[in-house]
Amino acid sequence: MYLKYVFKELVKRKSKTATIVLTVAIVTAILFLFSGVMNAYSTGIYKPFEDTGSDMVLQKSVNATKKSNLDIRMPFGKGLFSKDEISKINSLDNVQDISGSLILWSFDKDGFVSIEGLEDDSEIFHKKASQVYKGRFLKNEGEAVVEKHFAKFNKLIVGSNISLGDKTFKVVGTLLSEEGQVFSSNIYIKAEEAYELLGTDGFNQIYLKIDELSNEKQIKNEIKELNNDIIAISGNSLSASLSNVVNIFAKFYYLGLGMMTLIVVLILLKIYTINLLERKKDIAVMRSVGWSKRDITKQITTELFVQTILGYFLGLFVSFVIIGLFGNINIQVSSLGLSESTISVPISMSMTSIFQYFVLIIAVSMIVSFLLTRKISEIKPSENLRSV
Repeated sequence: MYLKYVFKELVKRKSKTATIVLTVAIVTAILFLFSGVMNAYSTGIYKPFEDTGSDMVLQKSVNATKKSNLDIRMPFGKGLFSKDEISKINSLDNVQDISGSLILWSFDKDGFVSIEGLEDDSEIFHKKASQVYKGRFLKNEGEAVVEKHFAKFNKLIVGSNISLGDKTFKVVGTLLSEEGQVFSSNIYIKAEEAYELLGTDGFNQIYLKIDELSNEKQIKNEIKELNNDIIAISGNSLSASLSNVVNIFAKFYYLGLGMMTLIVVLILLKIYTINLLERKKDIAVMRSVGWSKRDITKQITTELFVQTILGYFLGLFVSFVIIGLFGNINIQVSSLGLSESTISVPISMSMTSIFQYFVLIIAVSMIVSFLLTRKISEIKPSENLRSV
């Protein structure tokens, strides 16, 4: 094998080199982007739960219209859980942690506001505290934390005062809500003060942390047995509310990825075959001047290896550029008890997938080039020249 000859082939035959490099780059970029989008859809349905520190959210489907004299009410379809129900849910075998909150609606001359009362030292309390954007989280009575976009729209800053019912709260922080508004409220206060606003106590939203996502269906069935009015919202619930395309991605992820991989393999097979058939004259000349079949195979395989490497990393670079430009995909979801919301999910490529596709493309390149070069080099030089 002559490395100098390999370099000259790549440089002198610019059109062939460019064709192979660009083809490999295109199929590599398509493979990465297709895989990235599918990964985003398959993981996006669990994003709202990751950002609440839970795996499942429970609501109680009753006409909860209790209202105080100050236009503070519970949302329709979100009834209060009894202490007995909470205790039984907490005692389920696969439930690791349970957190409750009280969701309220406030209607006044300025419009509609959603309020969430959080219980001290609960998992959801600590999770929300970790999302503080400015200021701090709740510590004392009469304090409130507001969601960042809500604060900007209403021109609220740390130190501002807001009125809820007949009480005034001081804004001590703003919250950068990451869950795409699926489980986000405008204002967060302590649970005790939410009870006072409503005139009663209890939770109408429960966050569950379970041991394994594979037990999700079993837990839902057990909760239904406790009370058929309880709605369990999970990643599968959100997945069911997505479009048919997303459902196909979720159900046939590996099938879709396998089909895409097969297409990539066929494209590479085609381009390499065409290139090697065009090299029949070169192979005949090499054989005529004394090159062995092994030398010819190593020489041309090395050329294709270098071209494939260049194409792969060019495709990888193009993929990073496209992902950098678009960044995220938005998934529209709606589920029982929730209005339609948008989840923004980043498109990303893992180091594992980068390595796996590198091995795949290099393997296809080497196998095809080795087998075809070996076969062509076995033909007598005179026959190769005659067929050119």
